[in-house]
Amino acid sequence: MFKNIKSIKNFGIFKDTKTNAGQPFLQFNLFYGFNYSGKTTLSRIFRAMQQGHLHEDFAGATFTVERHEGASVSSAALTPITNLRVFNSDYIKDNVNFIDSSVNPVLIVGEPNIELETELKRIEDVDIPAKELERDQHKKSADDKQAEKDNRLKTVGQVVSALNVLGGSTFTRTGVTPLLTQVTAKDLKTCAELDQLMDTARSKQADTVNLASIKTPDITVLLEQIESVLAESVTRTTIEELEANAVLRKWVEDGLKHHHEPEVCQFCKNPLTADRLDELNGYFSDTYKNLSTKINAAIKQVQGISLSHSIPKATNLYADLQQGYDALSDQIQPLDEQVEGVKNSLLKALEDKRERMEEIVPFSPSDYPMPDALELVQLFNTPINEHNRRSLQHGAEQTKARDAIKRHYAYAETTEYDHPEATIQVKAFKDEHQATLTEIIRLNTRIREIKAELRNVKQGADNLNDNLRLYFGKTDIEIQPIGETYQFVREGRPAKHLSDGERTAIAFAYFITELEDESLKGTKPIVYLDDPICSLDSNHIYNVLGIIKDKLNHDKVEQLFISTHNFEFFNLVKTWFSYYQRKPRRAQFYLVNRKVDQSSICELPELLLNYKSEYAYLISKIKEAIQHPEQFDAISVQAYIRKILEVYFSFRFNLSEFKKQGQDFIAPNFLKGIEGAEVKSSTLYEYMNEKCHAKSIVQGLELPEAVQPQLVHIWDIIGEAIRTNDKPHYDAYYA
Repeated sequence: MFKNIKSIKNFGIFKDTKTNAGQPFLQFNLFYGFNYSGKTTLSRIFRAMQQGHLHEDFAGATFTVERHEGASVSSAALTPITNLRVFNSDYIKDNVNFIDSSVNPVLIVGEPNIELETELKRIEDVDIPAKELERDQHKKSADDKQAEKDNRLKTVGQVVSALNVLGGSTFTRTGVTPLLTQVTAKDLKTCAELDQLMDTARSKQADTVNLASIKTPDITVLLEQIESVLAESVTRTTIEELEANAVLRKWVEDGLKHHHEPEVCQFCKNPLTADRLDELNGYFSDTYKNLSTKINAAIKQVQGISLSHSIPKATNLYADLQQGYDALSDQIQPLDEQVEGVKNSLLKALEDKRERMEEIVPFSPSDYPMPDALELVQLFNTPINEHNRRSLQHGAEQTKARDAIKRHYAYAETTEYDHPEATIQVKAFKDEHQATLTEIIRLNTRIREIKAELRNVKQGADNLNDNLRLYFGKTDIEIQPIGETYQFVREGRPAKHLSDGERTAIAFAYFITELEDESLKGTKPIVYLDDPICSLDSNHIYNVLGIIKDKLNHDKVEQLFISTHNFEFFNLVKTWFSYYQRKPRRAQFYLVNRKVDQSSICELPELLLNYKSEYAYLISKIKEAIQHPEQFDAISVQAYIRKILEVYFSFRFNLSEFKKQGQDFIAPNFLKGIEGAEVKSSTLYEYMNEKCHAKSIVQGLELPEAVQPQLVHIWDIIGEAIRTNDKPHYDAYYA
């Protein structure tokens, strides 16, 4: 079901309308609106959803309609809604040909045809079940043969897999199938050949081994630093006992760090004079200390010199490559000793420098060469490279062995089972299966043809005539099937010059009959009725309502929309819908309200919802137009005035016309006793008859500022007349 109209833009009189007054659509929905308010335009939105495309006059319009369930319907992506049916002026134009007095037939199941029904029963009960059984048998034969063939191929894969020669790979039916057409007798192996292949396939691939590495330290920069240190010298005060004893000198040098003030010796606790401190500090000067620091730093770096090496174990190599490999490791020790010799020589030179800090000590970096390990590294890596080459080739050899094993067993399978013949048999069974499917399709097509022949256009015509009789209550116009159409007939001749009421009746009866068409069989429709009562012929209101209540009640429609400008019909439908106001509430009421040049969908005012007087409502609208002219247009207010006076003349004077054959009924009746009655009568008559039915769109949409003074003048004439001649009525409605 539709939930609400979320938006309408540039759709005729609906410029920018949002939601339906905030009230969701229910199962039954009634719209009331005056002429030109936009009721038919609203129905065209629903007809666009029915047909799946916009009306040609609204190509640039957009709308979105929400549903209670499911996705919204948008004008940007319309597809036909199959159970939606809309009755409006466009439906009448598209379906009823009043020039030829004809309509298209309605397809309804008609009278029985014994021969066709017998054929239909035989096809449905005998032929199709037999063919379906045959179809199933052929399918089972094809499936069984294919399964037999597939199972044998599956077994081949399982046999090879059980040999434990595939490593991590698999050998399934899909792998066996292509080999059947590739293998030859050459692929069949002897037992010895097969054993050898399996040994290769099962063997484990040795891991590749990292290359050997022997690194001698690079001391080029360090030698330059040492050469620089040994070339420095310091000048200092001589203290003989320190010069003669290096250990004592070192001890005193370290002890000075704890004697910054002349007090007592921290070792012997005897007094330590300032002169003695100055003497010692003079010996150990800043220059001396700086050089001593450099010597210590160089010694520390030299102590870090060592030979580094990474040699893979011989057991990581293939067995035949291990011979002589361990012997190479014995050559690392001499290299290590040579590095240690250089390190010790450098340490000795630095320690010597510490003893002779006031001298420049000769030093030559070339006297301290590091050994060359490149040749030994190459000797290690020769067997390692060979090992890695073999390891990488092992995978290719293993793959070759595994393929040979697969081909051996695939060829053996071809000698035990005829797979090509099995394939031919499967295809034959499938062809038989397809043939039976084709025959079933043909039989179903014949069923549709028979059912189409059993449909009877006469039954549709009879139903349409029944609906016409319900509408008119008489049978002067009938529908007769003529060839492929229905002809409107009156007194045996094509009905011409039909009145608007008759045209509406025929179109509406045809619409109701179409709802019985087999296209809606088993489906509850969503129905939209726009003014099923002609404005010029409302004699059949009760008949129309009876048809709607019978054909479109709660049990027969998914959702019903009715829009009308006929107040009497509106009240009748409102009374019927009020029954559905009870819980659960299934009815909703709306007003299609026009203000100036655009319309909106509003909640029905309480005055119209709770009372049956259109007269009182129209008076309230005129009063509102006088106070707020910007909200109204000329067409609306002038139509309101005419309707008010028509109602008043009917019940007050029993008159249905304001003038007839030149005789004025306004001045002597309505304006009785009013000064200038004749002039005012002409003013009223011109306003109602010339202005009310606008002769152009420009005149109908005059600016409110232009029509408001004239409206006030007209309303003053009406108020004066009723106040003078019918004071109680004036007090009740106009005061």
